[in-house]
Amino acid sequence: MNYLKFKINITSFFVFYCLVILLIVSIFHATFLPSYDDESVYIRCGLNYVTYFTPPMNCNFEHPPLGKYLIGFATLFGFGRFFYLFLMFGSSLLVYFLVKNLFASELLGFFAGFFLILDTVFINSHRFLLLDPLAVFFFLLSLYFVLSRSSLIASGVFFGLGVACKFSVAPYFLVFMYVFVKRWGFVSRRFIKGLFVFVCVALVSYLLTYVADLMLGPYAVIQHHIDMFSYMSWRHGFSLPIAVNGLMKLISKVEVWRYGGDFTLTFSTVDSTQVLINSTFVPGSDSFVYLGLGLGSVFWYVMLPSLLINTYYVLTRESGFIESLVCLAGWVSLTTILPGPLDWYYVNALPLLYANVALLVKHLMRSREYFLKHLVLSSVVVQFLVTSLTLAGFIPYRIGFFLPR
Repeated sequence: MNYLKFKINITSFFVFYCLVILLIVSIFHATFLPSYDDESVYIRCGLNYVTYFTPPMNCNFEHPPLGKYLIGFATLFGFGRFFYLFLMFGSSLLVYFLVKNLFASELLGFFAGFFLILDTVFINSHRFLLLDPLAVFFFLLSLYFVLSRSSLIASGVFFGLGVACKFSVAPYFLVFMYVFVKRWGFVSRRFIKGLFVFVCVALVSYLLTYVADLMLGPYAVIQHHIDMFSYMSWRHGFSLPIAVNGLMKLISKVEVWRYGGDFTLTFSTVDSTQVLINSTFVPGSDSFVYLGLGLGSVFWYVMLPSLLINTYYVLTRESGFIESLVCLAGWVSLTTILPGPLDWYYVNALPLLYANVALLVKHLMRSREYFLKHLVLSSVVVQFLVTSLTLAGFIPYRIGFFLPR
């Protein structure tokens, strides 16, 4: 059939993406999708940063400041929603180029990029001015420059900016270390020089976002980081039950919350005392189970198995740099969901999990281009329908169950 002879190129790629963008824009303010109240904090503090020059330490000290600066500017000039639409498009486009270049397949690049932008978790998280979409975009841009453009300085700048949006980017430093080792060899002069340049550039880019804190004193930046890390260790704790809850949602689209009581902890800042109360996310004193229906994509259940199978190939067969890199990046991405099953945590992991799905498809469909085109075309049609029906409200995004003790 003639439609099987098509070739995915950049023109058709943009045509498909324009259709997707029109679909998303038309229902971008759908009220039946979950809303995330965190954006109100980021908007308020971001506006304070850019209009009153409030030091980040005095407003939402829990996270690095760059994301809130960008949110503040975007809100002040009235293009916040459009800006996040650009981030959604830009991140999926970067995934397209990364997978296309790594796997030498435009079709697999289209596969990964298209499914990312049609993922309802990815879409819904970009409907709100959160920090994670910014962090993901800067990380992908950094990875693109180090892999496709071989620009160490540009990659370091964007990696530093990504960490300055949210610390979820920091573990990906292991991915860059692996790239440098494979490119220059371990402990070689070129490796040490390249690593030094990358770290210095990233560190300078990161620290420049804290300049406003110096208004409070010479040691304010240090105190800010002490408070940040203290908060993170208390707020998330990276406990096994919370991590299992996050992983459970990835595997089964099921998340379970149980109220654990109030925990009060006092943090001392430069000029005041702040008391934080943790109510374990769920009001009341009972258990809740949430089941995701239109959550994610038709490949949601394939993500973790793809990573496991790809890892098996890497460990038991002779594999190259690309396969090992994609697997390592996939495992590192899972660290971003350890703090819990909140939807926007998964945005950090989705690009690399879809890259692993594309890698598995490549393994399964090697030398079977005819079947690969069938698979991509049919799955794109199904996912487009699922996403459309979910965003239109015909398929519930998720449903909740109350379970008495």
